[in-house]
Amino acid sequence: MTNYTNRLVLSILPNSEADKVLAFYENNKSFFEPWEPERDPNFYTISYQRVTLSIEYNLILQSKALRFWVFQQEDLHTIIGTVNFYNILRGPYSSCQIGYKFDQNHTGKGYAFESIQAGMNVLFQEYNIHRIEANIMPSNLPSIHLIEKLGFSYEGLAVSSIKVNGQWQDHARYACINND
Repeated sequence: MTNYTNRLVLSILPNSEADKVLAFYENNKSFFEPWEPERDPNFYTISYQRVTLSIEYNLILQSKALRFWVFQQEDLHTIIGTVNFYNILRGPYSSCQIGYKFDQNHTGKGYAFESIQAGMNVLFQEYNIHRIEANIMPSNLPSIHLIEKLGFSYEGLAVSSIKVNGQWQDHARYACINND
């Protein structure tokens, strides 16, 4: 599955593209780590990324997750971001969670907004998801601004809800409802 926006290409990657994923994470290690759980010691290896892409592909086939890797249309060799919809639940829940990250050299250019909006359209229209949830550390103001711009509403504070860098952190909970 590949989706296009005005400037971007959102793709699901096979495990043969693990080198691109590894380069993305290595280039942004210090930029991402303040906001993420501690990484497995093997995370920054090609074999780890290859296995992760295979697992994610199987979750996509089961409609349990959907991760898009984001590229600029003029450079399909360099990942500039990723948008991940995970914990997809069907039936009466019809919901999922969203995670996203963008290369430190490609922030502030509207790429996150453009690609997340395209991904949300897929979840709402093709997956018939009713609710997308985002959990964001209250100190991550750029992410909060982005998610609010995308139409998410603040629902409250989940106290000590996610372990980041070895410490339990509060997270602001946001949700976007599909009203169609």
